[in-house]
Amino acid sequence: MLPFVSLNEHLCMEVARKVVPAARTEVSLDGQALVVQRFDLDESGKPHWGMEDFCALLGLRPAAKYETTWERIARAVRDHIPAANRQEAFRQMATLLLLSYALHNADFHAKNVALLYTGRADVRLAPAYDMITTSAYPDYANNPPAISFMGRKTWHPGKTLKSFITATFGLQPREQSAIIEQIGDAITETGPDIRAAMMQHRKFGEIGKRMLFAWQNGLASLRGKRAYAMGEVALGTAFSGFSGPKPANARREVIGRSDLLGKR
Repeated sequence: MLPFVSLNEHLCMEVARKVVPAARTEVSLDGQALVVQRFDLDESGKPHWGMEDFCALLGLRPAAKYETTWERIARAVRDHIPAANRQEAFRQMATLLLLSYALHNADFHAKNVALLYTGRADVRLAPAYDMITTSAYPDYANNPPAISFMGRKTWHPGKTLKSFITATFGLQPREQSAIIEQIGDAITETGPDIRAAMMQHRKFGEIGKRMLFAWQNGLASLRGKRAYAMGEVALGTAFSGFSGPKPANARREVIGRSDLLGKR
């Protein structure tokens, strides 16, 4: 098990909840255990929604959860979500894709996005869950994004990301920029929580630094001239005033073949 992976996920989910429907999480006082509130149950704890992740929807074995593309996922959304819910689902998916870049989440695979349904006429995208900053761990710092689009897996997609989201999800560049602004605000608001956790848990210090740098660099990459050309943004004092993280291990680990991350 990766150190403080529960705390890492909780902090990432705090960012996600500010910009997209997301599961509510709580973390134990020692930062080692995560509680995730079920979103497929009603108030009495009875199942209210059916749920299928995109690994199942695409007919993939669980071990093949990395062996798909954003294009295939988008086609599955068109096939399964009624037209009335499709626009909101596509906006939510575009936000999840942008979040994966901002948070540097290389483990956002086909089992980490799902559909909820009560019947064929009532299908929608599930709230976000299982988000993590993978580059906080040196052995995974050089992993590319888990799912490709336009045949590429890179953290520096440039303007192709904007073009892809427009063509595939129907969001115009102005809408995408507004989402990135929301993500930036959420990161700014959550940064102090990372600093507080670094003070509370001495052994989380290096991981917290890596998370702060990953979020800062991920957002800067999206806002840069080669992507959305939105200019620099000040993320607040939580992102300054400390030494840089130790150099990452150059070894590249393919997360899809590792048993270190949580399984679903």
